[in-house]
This record gives sequence, structure tokens and C-alpha cells, in this order.
Amino acid sequence: MLPRHALSENERIILDMIVENPFASQKELAERCGLTRPTLATYIGQLTRKGFLLGRAYIVAEQGRCVCIGGAAIDRKFRLAGPMVQGTSNPATGHTTFGGVARNVCENLVRLGQNTTLLSVVGDDPSGHALVGHMKNCGADTSRVMFASNVPTAEYVAILDNDSDLGIGVFDASVSDFLDIAYLQRNASLIASAEWVFVDCNVSADVLSWLVQEAAQSPCRLAFDTVSVSKARRLRGHLPGVDVLFTNRDEALLLLDDAQNLTVPELARALVRAGVTTAIITEGARGLTVADAGGVRRIPAFSAKVVDVTGAGDALIAATLAALLEDAEIDTACRQGTAAAAMTIGCRESVCPDLDRETLASFMEHSSPVRETRKVQTV
Repeated sequence: MLPRHALSENERIILDMIVENPFASQKELAERCGLTRPTLATYIGQLTRKGFLLGRAYIVAEQGRCVCIGGAAIDRKFRLAGPMVQGTSNPATGHTTFGGVARNVCENLVRLGQNTTLLSVVGDDPSGHALVGHMKNCGADTSRVMFASNVPTAEYVAILDNDSDLGIGVFDASVSDFLDIAYLQRNASLIASAEWVFVDCNVSADVLSWLVQEAAQSPCRLAFDTVSVSKARRLRGHLPGVDVLFTNRDEALLLLDDAQNLTVPELARALVRAGVTTAIITEGARGLTVADAGGVRRIPAFSAKVVDVTGAGDALIAATLAALLEDAEIDTACRQGTAAAAMTIGCRESVCPDLDRETLASFMEHSSPVRETRKVQTV
């Protein structure tokens, strides 16, 4: 959101009156300001476009808010008892939890004390209502989540090998078709008023394009997760609108031309040259590489006992954004992200139920990174 000093004197006066009395009519406000009602309406429209008001009801936007846009799903995870054998039944142990990239990021942000709204679509079914109820209980704002009729809530099935690494994942996300531009346009003032907007590439390429164009007209900052190789391509051509990009090497290759032979540091630098403000390439147990105008750095992973890798990347994203919301430097934010990922790897839930500010700080204090951070090269 723009700082208040960027407002005109009349805009500041009108905003202060609305904060004092959100139920004041336009006639009353116009009389108090000595303005005509059409002129007052113009100022109110400007305050809405700048993100200080959330539409016609004069709801004043809260500072430091994050909006998460994208997938919300039911996660069903099966850990194989032995090596996978193709073409036959494999014994495994199963576990069901709530998932979806944007939903996971949203819950992690809330657990880390951040004021967060989820923009997503679920089925009007028991799974969808249970998912939204869980998010409400966690403290997320779910007032804008849409329930779609005659379509099931998205479902993700992960098959983990006996080392707890992902063997294959499948995702039924037909409900995501309802997360369209029209849905986001109904929430445009909320998006414009956010400090950070996180988007996963489960949404369509048209939606990603609209979000980049919309964010360019407001002070909100955009963070994207490419999610998977099949979905990363949707972000191609929109890199100059990205403030922070979370990706991995295979996904990043689809965003650039002639990048197959680049090392990870070179790839991160190329993403910055292509317009990304901060590129974060995750590398699993090796940690991550971060690049921006100041150079390219390697941030190590924290040591962790692997129980289930599902959701680790989402925890990394959320904890990094939580630190940025509190004005941390990007390297410090990334270190917090790798710590949250390690905590999540150590539990079977897609979001670690023990995650909060205190436990994360304690984990970082008492756990060791795999190796020291080192500067790789400058841009």
C-alpha cells in the first residue's frame, strides 16, 4: 500500500473521516469537506484504487496484509513400504490432510502471525466446507473463498518412495477453472490494498497475466511459485512484473530461452536480467540460490530428518514472505524460509502443526545449516 504521505490533502482528510465513522454517508462527508458529492465520489474512487478502501462499504484496508491466490485441495499421501513396482499393487501407509499451494502458504503465514486472506475456489461439498472451516479456525480470512457447485474440491495424491521422496504426484484441479479473472475482479480492491500478493501457477495463464497488469497499477508486491514443470510455462512473458519468484531449476528453464546449459547461479542471474526483482531457485537438500540486483548467493538448507517432503516448499515460501512483511533483508528471509521447510519435512502434515514464530526461532537457534552461506557471483 502507498504511504499516507503520498495522498493529497483532501484524500487524507476524507480517509480520516471514514476511519472515524465508516458508516458516514457521501452526503455527510461532502458537507463536512465542503465538496460536491460528485467530487467526493471521485476522491473515494481514488482511495479505493490506491488500496486504502475496500470498495463501496468504506471498509478501511489493514496494513501489512498478505493475499494468497491459487490452489486449495485435499492431500492424500501414501508412503511405499518398499521400492515401487510398476504395473501392480504396492503396499503403503496413507494419510490425508489439507493442502494446495496457496492454501498451505496461507496457513503457514497465519501461523507465523501474518494477517492473510485466501482467494481460492473449492467445491460445495463436505471436503470444501471442512477445508474452509479448518482455515477459519487457524485464523485466516476465508470470507472471499468461493464454493463452486457441481464440481469437487481439488485433490492431490502423492506417492512417496520408502525414502520419503516424491515418486509421483497427481492433481485433480478442475475446480480451478472457476478461479478466473471475473472472480479476481470482484476482489480487485482487496488485492490492490495488500502489501504482498502470493500467487501459485495452478491458476490459468490469463489470470496470471491479469494479476501482473493489475499489480502494476497498485503498490502491492507480487510473489509467484511456478509449482511444477507443467505449469511454469504459464508465467512465461510476465517476468518483469514479478517481485519475488520461487522456482526450481527444471521449472525455471521453461521461463527463459537458451538456458539449458546454465548452472543454477547463472540461471538465477538470467531470471533477474529478464525482469524478476528477486529470483529464488530451490534445490532441495542443498538449500536455495537467491539472486537480485546485489548478486547471487547460496543459502544452505537446515539439517532435518525426512518424514514427508510434501509442503516443504510452501513453508519455505510462507516463512520467507513473513520475514519480508516484517522488513527483513532477503537473505535473512530466505534463511527463515529454509528453516520452516526443514520443520515441515520433519512431520507428516503438509503444514507443520507446531510452526509459529517462537518454535521457528528456536529451531533456527538450535539447528545447524548444512553449510555456510557464501556469495557466488554478482550481477
